[in-house]
Amino acid sequence: MKVYVITDLEGVSGVIREEQTQAGNREYEEACLLLTREVNAAVEGAVEAGASEVLVNDGHGARGGFNLVAEELHRAARYITGGPRPVALPGLNGGFNAAFLIGYHAMAGTRNAVLDHTMSTRVIYNAYINGVKVGEIGIEAAILGYFGIPVSLVTGCRKAVEEAQTLLGNVETVAVKEGFSRNFAVCLAPSEARERIRAAAKKSLERLTEFKPFTVNPPVTVEVEYTHPNYADMQARTPGIERIDARKIKCVADDLLDAMRRVGWY
Repeated sequence: MKVYVITDLEGVSGVIREEQTQAGNREYEEACLLLTREVNAAVEGAVEAGASEVLVNDGHGARGGFNLVAEELHRAARYITGGPRPVALPGLNGGFNAAFLIGYHAMAGTRNAVLDHTMSTRVIYNAYINGVKVGEIGIEAAILGYFGIPVSLVTGCRKAVEEAQTLLGNVETVAVKEGFSRNFAVCLAPSEARERIRAAAKKSLERLTEFKPFTVNPPVTVEVEYTHPNYADMQARTPGIERIDARKIKCVADDLLDAMRRVGWY
C-alpha cells in the first residue's frame, strides 16, 4: 500500500496568523516544527495500517518545499523538497493507493475559516472546476483523481474539513482548530492534534475501500475570478485562456492536467 501525502501550513494546530506562514519570521520556524510533527503523526498512522511506502510532498508556499524540519522527520517516509518545480505534485503516478492532505485550509471567502484562501491570499477571489466552486482541497483532489487516487484523510480547521466532506464524502478528517474569525481560533494542544491525526491516518487506510477518487469528466472547464483586473490581464496572454470579463478567465480542455497547467495550478 502506497500513500502520497501533500502538506500545507495554514491548517496546522496553532497556526493562525500570516506571519507564521512566511519565511523570515521567528513564528514561521515554530510553525514549521508544528507542521513537521503533524506530518510525522500521519506517517506513523500510515505505517501502523501497513503502508509499504509513504511519499510526502512539502507543498506550502509559492516556491514550495522548504517547510519541513529535516532532522525531525519520520524515517519511514521519503520527502519531496525544494523548488521551483516543473510540476506541483512531483512523483505522483497511478501506483499510489491513497492520499492524505495535511495542514489544509478552506477556500477563499469561507466565514470563520482560519487563514482561508485559494492558491493566493491576494490574487484569487473564486475558482471553479466544471462549475463546482473549489479551493485547494478540491484542486488537489481533482489532480489526485486524475491518477485514480482517492483522498482518504484531510486535516485542518473545522471549515476546511467540512469543505472536504462536502466535496469528497465521508473521508476521514481531523479538525485541529475552529475559527472565530480568519486570525482567531481555539486550537487543540499540538500533542492532542498529533494523536488524532495518527489515529485518523490509520483508520483512513483501514477504510480505504470506502473511498473513491474525485474524478472530473472531460471536457474540463476551469474558471478563475481574480481580485483585480491586472491578474486577468496577465493570465489572458496564455494560449488556451479565454477572457470572460474584467476579472475572470476560463480554460476549456480535454485533459484536466492541461487545463491545470494553463491556469498555473499544476
